[in-house]
Amino acid sequence: MKAHLELILAQAPPGSSGARLSRLGRELLSRLAARRGLDCPLADWSPRGQGAPRHPSLPMPWRACLSHRDGRVVAGLATVPVGIDLEHARPRHGARLAELVDLLPEARVRRAILEAASPLGAFYRAWTLHEALFKLDSLSGRPPGSVLETRLSRLLPGGEVQAWQWQHSGWTLSICSHQRRLCIRSLPRLAIIPETVMG
Repeated sequence: MKAHLELILAQAPPGSSGARLSRLGRELLSRLAARRGLDCPLADWSPRGQGAPRHPSLPMPWRACLSHRDGRVVAGLATVPVGIDLEHARPRHGARLAELVDLLPEARVRRAILEAASPLGAFYRAWTLHEALFKLDSLSGRPPGSVLETRLSRLLPGGEVQAWQWQHSGWTLSICSHQRRLCIRSLPRLAIIPETVMG
């Protein structure tokens, strides 16, 4: 069976709490399941704060993934483990970019960010990849101790993990999977491209 990832991106009402965003994410997951003919009632999704969402009515090989930031939510169903992360640029991060870049564990990645045409955009591309790798490892049963224990050197072409990214107007979305060929469908349509800059 070909590996698939179906994503949906939604904007929450202004001022939505983290709990409200998590609920919206689970509503989106139920909608994605329904598109597949699967009945996954909202009330039966695992609670917020317990890792990737799980549902007793979601059959294998389907798995759920979810991320939200600043009122936007991205939810996905995939036939293979997938880590996703969504981030939104913050002005305060630009003011302390050098300090944030110093936190990253790989010298090669730190240099690439500082030499990029848009260092803040490059930082978010790297950071979301670390987050997506952390989520992928957690789904694969090998959770690292922290996000910064992941290594971008694991990405193709030299590593074993394929990554895809979308970046627009201060938003960055990263997707990581051990599956090199993943058919990604998104609603609305996003120009998600294979990641090559940091990998």
